[in-house]
Amino acid sequence: MYTREIKTPPEKIVHNGKIEFGTFGGLLKKLDIRGVRAPFAGFPFPTVITNFRIQSSLMFMFNIGSFMGTVDFFDHKVFGFADVVFWNKENGRKFAYRSYMGPRRRFIPHNMSSGFCASFNRKRYIRVSWDHQRDRLSMIFNLKGDSSRPSAQAAFLAKYSEPTMCEVASVVPAPSKRRCSATYTASPQIHGSLSLEKTRLSEEVNQENLDGSAILSINRAYYNLHSISEFVVSTGEINGKKFSFQIFTTQENAVDTDNINGNILCVDGECTPLPPVTITHPFGLNKKWVIQDFENMVDLTFTPSSDNRREVSFLVIKSHLHTIFGTFDGVIKTKSGEDIVLHNFAGIAKNQLLRL
Repeated sequence: MYTREIKTPPEKIVHNGKIEFGTFGGLLKKLDIRGVRAPFAGFPFPTVITNFRIQSSLMFMFNIGSFMGTVDFFDHKVFGFADVVFWNKENGRKFAYRSYMGPRRRFIPHNMSSGFCASFNRKRYIRVSWDHQRDRLSMIFNLKGDSSRPSAQAAFLAKYSEPTMCEVASVVPAPSKRRCSATYTASPQIHGSLSLEKTRLSEEVNQENLDGSAILSINRAYYNLHSISEFVVSTGEINGKKFSFQIFTTQENAVDTDNINGNILCVDGECTPLPPVTITHPFGLNKKWVIQDFENMVDLTFTPSSDNRREVSFLVIKSHLHTIFGTFDGVIKTKSGEDIVLHNFAGIAKNQLLRL
């Protein structure tokens, strides 16, 4: 059975220019990778230049009531944007909204103990906030509709003290040990409401007092000028067990992926580190994906049903993002050898190309 050490989180990811790699259980207080010594080809560029190559993202993925979707924030230094896209699991209808954010000192905070990420646009108010001292994690959006989309409101709340809450951080080479990608992940159980106003194309929806699950994932990485990344994610309940998983792959094959990678499975608050996984879709993004490893812990397929495609161009930055809703089938195994069997279970895949 595959194993990977889960360490105690360090005070700092980068200390005296060196990176602390590994998988860490519990709260990582600062998701800060600035100050790495000579991260690009070993050349000692000033840190003001190398820090500018750090890009950040935040994803809040939710599965609650009749809906599953993601709230995404992207920090591209000179500008940022937020996406909200969710689907009705019963009929497959998609609802997608975007908000651009002007220059700020920082869109996504370094502090994982308490902080928030928000778009304050009058028509697209979106906010994800967390505070360990107050035992609170929340997501709120209030989105004004238009001729093709209904106005939408949602408010979800979670507690860090819930016994099924799992917090994990991973710091992996990207692609060599001169650079890194750091990801903080929390898997809370959420409670809240989601409503949609009636339009000529859709009926009114007002779902209150809902229980569900979510994944909060925050990433910070030194990006190449051209990078492609993919990951698959899902959360929910099977046979009375609360579970979530997050599996990554990139075009930049990191060194020592057996001992250092960001793939995890959480079941009832217990974290299982997963081995390196290969994700393929030989017939295109909108055909069946195959997700497998060589340790017989992950054997899944993902069947897409709806693709939300976003393209952003700003100065020299260009981003293509596919957020794909679909279903998982197959088996994913815990570290104790228990099989979590998925059959037609809803989930989300992402494919991103970024040019800087």
